[in-house]
Amino acid sequence: MEYLEFLKNLHDECLELSKEIRFDEKNPRQLHLIGLYGSVIELSFCVIVLINERLQIGVPCLFRSILETFVEFNNLYVEAEYGYNMEASFNKEWCKVLREAKKNTNPYLSEYNKSDKLDSLILEHEKELKSLIDRGYHPLNIYERFKKAGMTNEYNSLYNFLSRDAHSNISALIGRHYEVDGNNLKVTFYKDVPLENFVLYIDSIAGILIKATRMIHEFFQTRKMNEIKALDDKLSELRYKTEK
Repeated sequence: MEYLEFLKNLHDECLELSKEIRFDEKNPRQLHLIGLYGSVIELSFCVIVLINERLQIGVPCLFRSILETFVEFNNLYVEAEYGYNMEASFNKEWCKVLREAKKNTNPYLSEYNKSDKLDSLILEHEKELKSLIDRGYHPLNIYERFKKAGMTNEYNSLYNFLSRDAHSNISALIGRHYEVDGNNLKVTFYKDVPLENFVLYIDSIAGILIKATRMIHEFFQTRKMNEIKALDDKLSELRYKTEK
């Protein structure tokens, strides 16, 4: 399938181009931008693997992760101070986990409860979270992150559909397993899905990967914009050919 082959080649070329990026590992913004971009690349390849194996069930969930990652990437790219919102979310989640461990009722957190540093860790994260909030940097929920990125339309449509798969609701089950056979409803495991059914995912992921690649190379001034424009042109050509 031409679309899938394009995404494979796009992944490989973006990975190769990333070797040109030079960044300061002591600069949190630069470090997190690189980490988020790397996640977009790797998650894209995971989708390629699943589609190759016709494992449709994991594709929407991974695409949802790619979309969330790109939202974080976009927000940090636009505004350096967004890193403080990320830190606030980081500390908030650790506070929740460590407070749960303190109760000593959750077997999955027993190792934390055994630590003699648990109380000091809780205080450390609480103090850092309060400091960030006092400075106006709150933990943002997923809608607030999409809104900050100017992507509320995507949140209220695409992300909603993808979340149904992530949460395995009835809509997801219908798409994954149910088939009508005459007057009967048949439940199928590993439903045979034609590659054409994945075009929307492939196209969307390719668009995100190219956009993120352009942004990261602009940010670090790698002078690889001609190569990236060529990738974008290839996607435009493929879209035009598909629409005809």
